[in-house]
Amino acid sequence: MPDDINLWSVFLFVYVGIASASFIPVVWAAAKKVNLKSANFSFAESPSFSDEGKVKLEQHYDRLQGTLVFWKNKAEMYGYFHHYSIDWTILGGISLPFLAQAITADPWSKWVLTIISAHVAIIFVAQKGFKVEQNYKKYRLGESEYYDIRRRLLDQPHRFGETEQEQIDNYFTLVESMRHDM
Repeated sequence: MPDDINLWSVFLFVYVGIASASFIPVVWAAAKKVNLKSANFSFAESPSFSDEGKVKLEQHYDRLQGTLVFWKNKAEMYGYFHHYSIDWTILGGISLPFLAQAITADPWSKWVLTIISAHVAIIFVAQKGFKVEQNYKKYRLGESEYYDIRRRLLDQPHRFGETEQEQIDNYFTLVESMRHDM
């Protein structure tokens, strides 16, 4: 290797490049809008409800789609950031003690240690401050809970009440309560 190339500077630029490139999915998830895949189980095909009941349920689902898209977008963004932060916190945390032992009088070696320490600290603070893991779980579970309630209504409508109107009303109330909790 030529004498004018400093290995510490190469290492630092490679580290910053990989850390930046691996953050792109987080930025991409925050910027894009995820599309909902239509559920394979629709109210329109249910044998348990009258045509009027099916219309009410489908209209309710149409109004709820904005919320489901929001939850899905947030879950994806927080999920990517969660995995990014876990990976880099582990990698940085393990490497820092060894890098500290390898420090020389070369200013680049000190910058490597400083940049990696700062990167890990910023990620850790962001992870805790923005409650990334909790929000990831919350949005993912909220979306899943809605589809569980929907499946339950389609598979076992009797669990929601004795009459169709009672079943639909209880379903709407349960979904509204779940949205409120989210």
